[in-house]
Amino acid sequence: MRPLRFFTLSVLVTFGVLQPLIAQEVHEVIRQNLVEFDTVSDFRPLFDEIENRHLVLMGEATHGTSEFYTWRAELSKHLIKEKGFRFIAVEGDWPALSRINAFVKQKPGAPETIDEAMASIDRWPLWMWRNQEVKELVEWLAEYNLDRPEEERAGFYGIDLYAEQQAMLDVVSWFESYDSDLADRAERTYRCLSRASGLQSYLNRVARTGDDCSAEVEQVLEQVREFGAERGIENDWDYFNAEQNAILVVNAEKHIRANLSGGPDSWNYRASHFELTSRRLLDFYGEDARGIVWAHNTHIGDARATEMGRQGAVNIGQLSREHWGYDLVYAIGFGTYRGDVFAATRWEGARQEMQIPEAVDGSWEKMLQETEVDRFYLLFSVSGLQQALNNNIPHRAIGVTYMPHQDRGNYVNTVLPDRYDAFIFISETGLLDPLD
Repeated sequence: MRPLRFFTLSVLVTFGVLQPLIAQEVHEVIRQNLVEFDTVSDFRPLFDEIENRHLVLMGEATHGTSEFYTWRAELSKHLIKEKGFRFIAVEGDWPALSRINAFVKQKPGAPETIDEAMASIDRWPLWMWRNQEVKELVEWLAEYNLDRPEEERAGFYGIDLYAEQQAMLDVVSWFESYDSDLADRAERTYRCLSRASGLQSYLNRVARTGDDCSAEVEQVLEQVREFGAERGIENDWDYFNAEQNAILVVNAEKHIRANLSGGPDSWNYRASHFELTSRRLLDFYGEDARGIVWAHNTHIGDARATEMGRQGAVNIGQLSREHWGYDLVYAIGFGTYRGDVFAATRWEGARQEMQIPEAVDGSWEKMLQETEVDRFYLLFSVSGLQQALNNNIPHRAIGVTYMPHQDRGNYVNTVLPDRYDAFIFISETGLLDPLD
């Protein structure tokens, strides 16, 4: 579950800011430098740029569009097969996706079938990860890993922190496999947070009494780490998984509680958890490991190139560049001009098929549509392209909740080549294929 209030931008998005002559020049530069694609082999120039990057961030303009998933999957499979990338980490729940990871890496006690593995995804919005596109990728990963030694198998993970209740259960279960007394102690300590009947109940309690559960969840994390050090199991996967679940609970509590203060803090705790999880995975895989992250454009595109950054919000795109440096991180944005999408009209609402209206005049999406090329990508390292596109104009972002008749409110002013290293544009897009 997510907190009840979110960091939102209170800015005036200005459309149609480019003068006609400037717009004509920009259109011409885009046409001269775009690269059309039909198959993954058409991305060779992009793969050449990724050659020495440790972390590749792949975005999406919605959470319910098939093409964003299928093309990220094709790019990811190539990077795993041909470039030695070791994992895909997505904007999903760590506990659920750790079970899928166990399936693709053939770990003891893993789900026995692909359907059992996909059933691990059981929290709204189900369509976001329990869909045919992800299922096919999971099947491919399992097949790819089949004849490889364990240390060479590619993994599949979640970087989000919205499954704190399941994470607490998994920490207690891990302790139980070693020492029932330690498990009981962790379970009792976690009751401070787990006994809340819901997030609103917890927030009301904190607001009323001033007492929160930060010390308790930190105590369990320390307990996990002390036990791991005593047993000398810090390099063991089961320990890493338990520690990650305990870290998730700590950061989820901060993320939830920050709703009381408003501003970007709640968003930033989540963004920092994304970055920390990807960094922990790279560290776990060892020196020179390389990984892939899938998340919304608002997460993977550098926040400093948007109004988000100017209001104090950070994201994994910015934090990864700050930690690793620009030369080791590569961010790929995705966008569309029109299409169909799955979303809900409210949080935890029913999945609905919605129409994405044509992008508004003055937006990046409208400008890219005017090339009259259906599918192409831009590499912002190309000489002259970054300078020509150095304009702060609206860029569309659609989340799991969406109101098409209010589409103009889904744009954020963005300097596109500062936000991404590359951008993939698909003029018209369609629906994901949910499994249920």
